[in-house]
Amino acid sequence: MNRPKADTLAVVPLDARPCTRSFPVAVGEMAGAHVLVPPPEMLGDLVRPGSCDDLLSWLEDIAGEVDAAVVALDTLLFGGLIPARRSTAALETLVGRLDRIARLPIRLYAFAVTMRISDSNVAEEEMPYWAEFGKAIYRWSFHADRHAQLGDPADAAIASQARAALPDSVVDDFLSRRRRHLAVHQHELSLARRGAFEVLCLTQDDTSPFGFNQAEKRQLLASAPANALIYPGADEVATCLVGRWINDREGRSPAFRLETFPTEGAEIVAMYEDRPLSATAAGQVRAVGGQLVERGADLDLLLDAPATGQGDLALQVGLERVDSPARDLAPLIERLRRGPPAALADVAFANGADVRLWDLLGPFDPSRLAAYAAWNTAGNTLGSVVAVASASLSSSFDPARHRAFMLDRLADDYLYQAILRREIRQENRPLTESEGELGDRLAALWRQRLAHVPIAGIRASHPWNRTFEAEVRVDQAFS
Repeated sequence: MNRPKADTLAVVPLDARPCTRSFPVAVGEMAGAHVLVPPPEMLGDLVRPGSCDDLLSWLEDIAGEVDAAVVALDTLLFGGLIPARRSTAALETLVGRLDRIARLPIRLYAFAVTMRISDSNVAEEEMPYWAEFGKAIYRWSFHADRHAQLGDPADAAIASQARAALPDSVVDDFLSRRRRHLAVHQHELSLARRGAFEVLCLTQDDTSPFGFNQAEKRQLLASAPANALIYPGADEVATCLVGRWINDREGRSPAFRLETFPTEGAEIVAMYEDRPLSATAAGQVRAVGGQLVERGADLDLLLDAPATGQGDLALQVGLERVDSPARDLAPLIERLRRGPPAALADVAFANGADVRLWDLLGPFDPSRLAAYAAWNTAGNTLGSVVAVASASLSSSFDPARHRAFMLDRLADDYLYQAILRREIRQENRPLTESEGELGDRLAALWRQRLAHVPIAGIRASHPWNRTFEAEVRVDQAFS
């Protein structure tokens, strides 16, 4: 039987990681859609770019079978998010691929990630010279832009000192890559202006309030049409745009009422972002096609926020900023236990759940949540939460698929990212030795902390052969 075109969506994700490839599929399916994605081997990974020509041909071949497509332009142009930072492709080649995408006879929900400037001497996801010069590049970028905006001579001095520590060859390569990316984004905006995209999201990965990337953002904002959104995000955007397609399909703009616990947490700027949590939430709600309201909401969007600043569970830094005597979780717990179903964005920490919240919640039925997430950045969490919330409001909502995704989030965001990942790193064993027992260890943690939610077991692996992310699937036990 041919599936109705209106219920079929194509997704070209950033790469084959679970958060980029599997989450959009799960959200689409919980709203009754059939979601087509390229095979994993066609997509890029940590070191290998995806095949741009094969991916473009795949999209062209299925154009007649789908209602619309959510497309990561970085994948179609460069072969993926990380390959985009390393690619040597000429601007003419990239513009040609963009024009080929624009000719597709499909409604396109497109996004591209502006090139980040990582504050680390880690080259795993960057050019090799980042291992030696990454922090100096970041300091130069941050303080040069801060001086340009605020005029503080101290910033000029720091920027000059950082620039002096960089070889000219590194500076030339770094700036030429940024100029190329900026030109690509400007062409993407011109295509959006001409109606090639239903919406175009230009998102900022691991950003901060100042930097060359912020200067570029200001240029892009000056020429952005109404159907272009520029805000912090990356790995969650495909999922968020699937939520937007669901809302568009049903002619709905979901209304969310934002409530932050504690209240002052709304004004905290999350790690790796450039704006307060309340503004991050507003940007993600807008991206999904929704709106924030004071009353008459379809759902409450609850934020479990830090007291004075986020900490990072993956890096184990800044954890003391999250809790303070003033951070009383009792009002949030009371709201979760006794209030109507809500969407919960667990953003007290970057890269994992608030363990204290779950300890205090006790035997809480996750089915009471319309959506939940606690992974990576605040924007990543919020984007996936509003997308799942949108699916939960769909007229084609599938409660079984929704529950499966929610249990996966508890096993991954809570048990793996907030607890087990640190233990594995401390053991310092090769991942190949721990891979077979990963699911068993997560299942044991589930029995300790979530025994009131029966499951059959957990399957898990490290798809990129590193501890930062895991692919986690909960096998449910049905009575």
